Amino acid sequence: MRELGRIKRVIIRCSPQTVRFLSTAAILVWGLTPGRLAPGMSNRFRETLRNDQLSLADYEKMERGYYEEILDAGRKLGTPGNADLEFAGQGAAKAPAPPFEGGPLAQPVDDLREFILKPSLSVDHAGARWTTNTEGMRDQPYSISKPPNTIRIAMVGDSIGAGWGVGDGQPFESLVETALDRESKARGGPAVEILNFAVPGHGPGQRWEHFNRVGWKYEPDLILFESTQADLGWDERRLRGLLPRGIGWDSPMYKDVLDRARPPRRGSLDSYKRVLRPYREQFAAGVMRAAGADCEARGVPVALVIIPRVGKPAEAMEVRHLTEMAQRARFHSILDLSDTYRNLPPASLAVGPNDYHPNAKGHEMLAMRLHAAFSEQLASCWSLALSRSAKPGGDGQ
Repeated sequence: MRELGRIKRVIIRCSPQTVRFLSTAAILVWGLTPGRLAPGMSNRFRETLRNDQLSLADYEKMERGYYEEILDAGRKLGTPGNADLEFAGQGAAKAPAPPFEGGPLAQPVDDLREFILKPSLSVDHAGARWTTNTEGMRDQPYSISKPPNTIRIAMVGDSIGAGWGVGDGQPFESLVETALDRESKARGGPAVEILNFAVPGHGPGQRWEHFNRVGWKYEPDLILFESTQADLGWDERRLRGLLPRGIGWDSPMYKDVLDRARPPRRGSLDSYKRVLRPYREQFAAGVMRAAGADCEARGVPVALVIIPRVGKPAEAMEVRHLTEMAQRARFHSILDLSDTYRNLPPASLAVGPNDYHPNAKGHEMLAMRLHAAFSEQLASCWSLALSRSAKPGGDGQ
């Protein structure tokens, strides 16, 4: 059986604009070992391969249409999608399908974001423990001022990034943070923090709006912009429901495209869909341009992290479109993890029978890939980074 820890070659651009990114990454790879987050993890992944569960074709058929349903305006977000196939996984959580607009985890806001996670939350929901800090992050508490001798990374993301369907401490972000911090300190390097600003249900523009409102005060050294192939059309779908409420018209992320599309100020859901759909990828590109420009203005590097949805392999064309958008937006790097679940039985990795979100095993696999990508991708620019930045601990090693 093929070893799952193989690292796919990813895109990297070394230019004067990448100096801060490379400097930060050089510290992060201080002593990191690719592909090993915890002893025994690879063995658990091999167990996953042996499970005889739903085929990829069955799961693809089940998942088709689900995403359209939960994002179409007019449907209550959080309502489970329809699925008649029997789920073959053992002990699978019967979680409702996010995104969502209510319930015990979220609260509405009257702006582009629509809703955010409730702050200071500690509840069991859909079979998983959810805890948020005072900022509403599904994460541990962090001081607003960055502590000395600390590398601080901010992750902007959606429901997969937030860890929908798994308990506290199990999302891939948490696993990678623990590994990077432990390894960096063991080698005499700085502490590593990854602050998780992901909100289930947020499209790319909503993710960036949320981060702009609450994230910059935490002084991040690097931004990870988590993305899936669904992002190519997500903003267009969200705008179908936002524009009739008078929200989004003047957003810098969307304004240029809306000026070209010229949707009606008042119209039916079908009319908005008809007018906006031809511009779906242009909306996504506008969000990346805004994110890239905001980061460049602040001198903070941003990397696109492309991750998979369980049972929905990303097509090469979709990955290429996301990559090209990020490159044009002057993102500093692209980490392509989209093939992490390729050829694996989806039912062994999903949190439920009608859900594309990874379970704890799926998050472990993503964590391994992201952890390895930090070191593998940036190794070729190690010397450049060290020559242009202060070395960890000031010892020059």
